[in-house]
Amino acid sequence: MLGILQHFRRLTLTGLMASSSALAAQGQAPERPVPAPEMANLAFFVGTFACDGEARATPMSTAHPMERTITGQIDLDGHWLFMRFLDRTTEDNPTPIRGNWQLTYDARAKGYVAVWTDNLGRWFPQTSAGWKGNTISFAGDFLLNEQKATVRDTFTKKSDSEMLMAVDLQKGGEWTRFIDLNCRRK
Repeated sequence: MLGILQHFRRLTLTGLMASSSALAAQGQAPERPVPAPEMANLAFFVGTFACDGEARATPMSTAHPMERTITGQIDLDGHWLFMRFLDRTTEDNPTPIRGNWQLTYDARAKGYVAVWTDNLGRWFPQTSAGWKGNTISFAGDFLLNEQKATVRDTFTKKSDSEMLMAVDLQKGGEWTRFIDLNCRRK
């Protein structure tokens, strides 16, 4: 994980220094970068979705029905998609997850990158090759009970106003479904 972040920092700093130096030598102000055209492929996620479904029993939680609101907006001058995940507090889910997911397109890697942060103090990066038909998946490593695991978030468009969200965990080489949600645009 640290390697990915160090790579991003190095690429960003190197690009900024080279661009600024070249333009300063010419006496011109540097041009602001424009968002990657691939960001338009994430427009489906802009808006608010009301989701319901279930969380299955895992080492992190017990099985329970769940309700989630997902709100997405393009942010930071079009360079990032910011998504807020808010699970509803219920008797079955007294300690819901609340998290932020920030996504962008990395032209050098030719893929999407995301960073998840949440109210459990977790954070981890994820990557995606992009849409394959009506489905897009993001996967990345994180710590599960102090052991390395992989999480995969998969979104499947059912229509312009409805999607399925599935979250799978991989530990010890085996994938296990954690969350199944049906989400409808509000």
